[in-house]
Amino acid sequence: MGLHRLLCFLAAVTGFQAGDAALRNVIDDQITAALESFRTHMVDGWPELGIPPLDPRLAGKSYYQPSLHGSLTNLTINQLSTFTIDNVHSNILFLTVDVSLGLPMLDFAGNYDVRGAIDILPIYGTGPFWMDAFDLKMSIAIKLGETEVGLGVSKLDLNFDANSTDVHFGNIMGGGDMEDFVNGVLSSLGPDILQALEDIYVPWLEEALRKEINDILHGSSRDSKDETVNDFFDLLFANMRQSIIENGQDPLSLPSDSDNFTVLLFNTTMEGEVSVSGGHLAGLSTVHRAGNMTLLYVGEQDEVIWGGEVGLIDLEADYTFGLALALFGKDLEFALKMSYVRLSFETDLFLHQANVSFAHCNVTELGPLHFKEKGAGPLDTPLYNILANTLLGELKGLVTSAVEGVICSLLEGAFASS
Repeated sequence: MGLHRLLCFLAAVTGFQAGDAALRNVIDDQITAALESFRTHMVDGWPELGIPPLDPRLAGKSYYQPSLHGSLTNLTINQLSTFTIDNVHSNILFLTVDVSLGLPMLDFAGNYDVRGAIDILPIYGTGPFWMDAFDLKMSIAIKLGETEVGLGVSKLDLNFDANSTDVHFGNIMGGGDMEDFVNGVLSSLGPDILQALEDIYVPWLEEALRKEINDILHGSSRDSKDETVNDFFDLLFANMRQSIIENGQDPLSLPSDSDNFTVLLFNTTMEGEVSVSGGHLAGLSTVHRAGNMTLLYVGEQDEVIWGGEVGLIDLEADYTFGLALALFGKDLEFALKMSYVRLSFETDLFLHQANVSFAHCNVTELGPLHFKEKGAGPLDTPLYNILANTLLGELKGLVTSAVEGVICSLLEGAFASS
């Protein structure tokens, strides 16, 4: 039980493509590289894993028992390394990768020995055998997680689906016209034969793919010892800054608002109102990482927790304020400058859920505040100071809400698109 930290992987396997509004990650490229490495190694196999060469593959003896009893011997499987990489899509938030591969044709050749019957039709024969499987689709579902050596493949499932098969048993039923007739009947056995071969072949493929992917992930981490999850967020915030500028969110328009207040003057309680309008907040495009980011994985609960501190610097909010106290009313122009703003966030995400959620995402600190005004004139009195403090509190609340709304929304969007 307990939390397991997944270290040193996102920076090595994730990143951005300049100009994209949505977060992109190059773990797709790493998986593609692993598939290409898998392709080149198929001719030699993986002796350290006890996996023999896979293309061509001499499968030895393979039994099949659909409606017949028989065996295939000296079986050779060819052209598996001609697969095409149709799609690789990773979700770094959910730590999953889905891969689609295509294979125009896979051919099998060997010798057969069969005895039995299909319905009432007796079948027998011994001789050469070949089968072509056309337009195969291979799907690979990968789940990343913590392994003994760090982040790697915790689960990998590979499935085949053939569009059609062409089966031929030479000299079946003694050859001649009966051979052509029976081969037509036996063509229905293609999926059963293919499934029998998959049962032997797929475990090797899955183990070899797992090794190639882990070698890429672990190799990247070894070559990038100084990179951690922090580097991932540095890239995320670089992309976020560009998105804020391109979407016209710096400066950001602030909403109008109003509030009532009371002050005690000359032993008299007086009621007033403050209103704000025409506001803008500048500086959101300074968003950056303000400390070490964390990525925790709770394996027992299948939960991923991202967290950290986000910073902004040199923010400035401009507003027009309306003050009303007793019979007095006046408009002021205020500018509030903040040396820095800090926001803390933490996700609360279970991998079986589809939506991104936050345990919290809120402003935790506003740095030293400085404000200036225009239009106060004779209000530069103790009364003005009371009113100014009321305005300052109102403006701090508006700025806090604006920063939380924009930054938390961008974080959610970045995670959801990843």
